[in-house]
Amino acid sequence: MKRILYLSKQFVKLFLRCIFCYIAGGQTCIICGKKTFLYPVCTECRHTRFTDSLTRCSSLYENRCQICGKPLLSTKKTCFACRENQLLKSTDSMLPLYSYRLWNKELMFLWKTQEIRVISNMFAKFLNPVLKRMEAQFIVPVPPRKGKINQKGWDQIDELCSLLQYRYGYKILRILERRTKIQQKKLDREGRLQQIGHAYCCISASARTKLLKPYGGRLPQTVVLLDDVCTTGATIESCARVLKEVGIKHVNALSLFIVD
Repeated sequence: MKRILYLSKQFVKLFLRCIFCYIAGGQTCIICGKKTFLYPVCTECRHTRFTDSLTRCSSLYENRCQICGKPLLSTKKTCFACRENQLLKSTDSMLPLYSYRLWNKELMFLWKTQEIRVISNMFAKFLNPVLKRMEAQFIVPVPPRKGKINQKGWDQIDELCSLLQYRYGYKILRILERRTKIQQKKLDREGRLQQIGHAYCCISASARTKLLKPYGGRLPQTVVLLDDVCTTGATIESCARVLKEVGIKHVNALSLFIVD
């Protein structure tokens, strides 16, 4: 019933978005400048710049650092930063899909700040084949800051996970919560690193029991930790550490973009 209700609401939102785009005369692709309709990226650019770039890889981690997932500039399996000072210790793997540059930054701005929520559908389509290749079943979203959903009415990662749950059938475990209201984007690198182990925690035992009831009352052995942008890796590591502490054995992180 929840699935039908959610998908019905999404259909209505898409329908209203279509009407708005029709009245406005469409929009321009942020990559090539061509006229597009529903999304701010045209069909051709969605394939060439996003979908095809992943399907061409024989391995999702091809030419990437085995620890942080950043593109490699050498033949070594880890990047220089991870060889010098490895940050991701509780995270078993990290897979950022795209670099946070050029049109990707603009796309994130339109999604997160301008609240063009139809972009959530596009990102969910990008993530679905990747999650299938990762053999993902359980997804843990990085939680928003306290009060964000009440203030703004939505959170981009929460909405993305809802689409992955009701449209594509993944199991979503909202098992983490954020302790602080401080926005990560307002912190410098040092401030972000200091947040590791302090910014996030697990939900209460009673809430955890209720959440896990449909899954036999047990935590899964492996989860995919999902975020939108990885900057320093501090958020991913902080969340992964909490998940390991409550008994999850393998935490594979996945983000749409990475600041490289």
